[in-house]
Amino acid sequence: MRQEDDPVRKTAQDGPGLVFLRTLAAAVAIAALLTLALRAAFDARFPDVTAASVFGESDGTAAVSETGHTVRLGGDVFGIRMFSDGVIVAGLTEIYTDSGAVCPARDAGIEAGDYVLAANGAPVENNAALADVLAQGAPVELTLRRGEEVRSVSVTPALCGSDFRAGMWIRDSAAGIGTVTFYSADGRAFAALGHGICDSDTKEILAMKRGEPAPIAICGVAKGLKGTPGRLRGYFVSEESLGTLLLNDETGIYGTVREAAERETVRVLEPEAVHVGPAEIVATVDGGGPRRFDVEIERVRRNAGDTKQLVVRVTDPQLLAYTGGIVQGMSGCPILQDGALAGALTHVFVEDPARGYGILAERMFQEGEAVFGGGERAWAA
Repeated sequence: MRQEDDPVRKTAQDGPGLVFLRTLAAAVAIAALLTLALRAAFDARFPDVTAASVFGESDGTAAVSETGHTVRLGGDVFGIRMFSDGVIVAGLTEIYTDSGAVCPARDAGIEAGDYVLAANGAPVENNAALADVLAQGAPVELTLRRGEEVRSVSVTPALCGSDFRAGMWIRDSAAGIGTVTFYSADGRAFAALGHGICDSDTKEILAMKRGEPAPIAICGVAKGLKGTPGRLRGYFVSEESLGTLLLNDETGIYGTVREAAERETVRVLEPEAVHVGPAEIVATVDGGGPRRFDVEIERVRRNAGDTKQLVVRVTDPQLLAYTGGIVQGMSGCPILQDGALAGALTHVFVEDPARGYGILAERMFQEGEAVFGGGERAWAA
């Protein structure tokens, strides 16, 4: 998109020199007084207004520039451990009793995607706690959350062999591998993935109670093929927590780290400046750490309500030979264009692993500000 500067307008007057100079001096003086008065009124009305936003501000290393915000570049992979806010009902199944096939959960009105919050008034912390209550065989009053609605239902488990069951597949956690897109200007907070973590069965974004980033080691890659997405192979190297996850939503996951990340600083590219053409991604695909690879941005959509705003094609011969293109675990890889952060990889095309979707970096930046911004940064203490 072509950008044009506002025109600077110049005026000239003819007349006797002395009169003109005196008139001009008086006008300048009056303008200066008006400017000071307006500035004083503005400062009194908005005493806390600053030039830099909270998420993009740091001590001398990350202030807002004239053309955008400055962050620290990601590209490193990490492990994700996440626990749901309640036990999620991943699916329903029939169980076989002496009287035939039944599903007590379905009969009670429970649906896949519901979250079980409490049983007989006591909070349900995990799968085991819910299973223990149901195993007693007595009717159970379950408190459920479905979307924004909270309701109660009564479930009577049925005897299947020697065990009582309700006919629910339940899950209380998720784990995986992702890539950091960028860190906050002070290196203590991060944005990653570019999309939310969903339950593998319901496909709904997991309502997170708590979570943490964790150290992992990459031990290989399953190469992406047409019709079969590839993936990074890795494993958790310890039970150590690197920080805290604070948000899981459609634009990614956001959290803090215990130790500030020392990374290269880059500017966040404005959506209007992202364009079709050459770019780079920063990815970790082996034990060598983040590296840059060539890509092409093939399409740009700036619809703020859509997280699939970019179409990206990998052109780097080395990356294509090693991974086949985009693989699972590369979600969140920073996309650089014109020396600035344009976006993040989010999805791979199943039928063409060299191509995938991306989200604009500004969208993730704004979400980060909503999580961390405003007022004193207790999260960075």
